[in-house]
Amino acid sequence: MKFTLVTLLAVFAATVSASPAVSKRGCDVLGCIGALAPAVASCAEALVLEGEDIFADIECFIDATDDILDPPSACNGCF
Repeated sequence: MKFTLVTLLAVFAATVSASPAVSKRGCDVLGCIGALAPAVASCAEALVLEGEDIFADIECFIDATDDILDPPSACNGCF
């Protein structure tokens, strides 16, 4: 499950930062990455704990799901 969540976040982030340009189609790449930072941080914590804390895994899953289903406004035009 951890691998799946981390992979989803990595793919999501890669679509934002795939362009070497900081601004792409009206996308604020740095702002979008900053808006996604809480999900990345919670999933990094879950990854470090290697499944020892189920609540960290749940928080990662919830944060990732929220960002995928309802992307932050800073990510408008990035996808």
